[in-house]
Amino acid sequence: MGERKRAIRSANVGSNSSTTSKPSAQALIELALILPILLVLIIGALEFGRVLYTKIIITNAAREGAYYLSTHSTTSDSCDAMCEAGTYNAAANEASSSGVSLNPGDVVVASPFPPDPDPATDLYIGKVTVQTQVQDLLILGFLGDAFHLTSSTGDFTVTSSVEMMIQ
Repeated sequence: MGERKRAIRSANVGSNSSTTSKPSAQALIELALILPILLVLIIGALEFGRVLYTKIIITNAAREGAYYLSTHSTTSDSCDAMCEAGTYNAAANEASSSGVSLNPGDVVVASPFPPDPDPATDLYIGKVTVQTQVQDLLILGFLGDAFHLTSSTGDFTVTSSVEMMIQ
């Protein structure tokens, strides 16, 4: 008689339809609760990667512009139009080779030659600043709005400056 009870019990366990549907419904509900959080994390990571990639590109562009400024200028009190145009072209070419386009106002050549250099070293320093906008950010744009309590278009400004000694 004991074997018959075990056989009936094992047959009844497989035929109960309510126990087989509960785990799949529970998994579906868990997925529905976790999926928005996972999507926010994945999209946020991708956007942060775009901003960091752009930062690296414009840092390289500023470095290239400062290198041009340090090798193609003379020790005068200011950088002339030809010097600024060459600096912009060097920075813009470096950025465009990586997919970032720069406008003439995005590259700023600071007064590269101090009026009174250090008499001990006679060092003249040139400084190039490059700025650009990373557009169409969903998550980072929303977080920027939330923390600054202002509305924006989702653009994120990335700036980089490089100083080099005039050779």
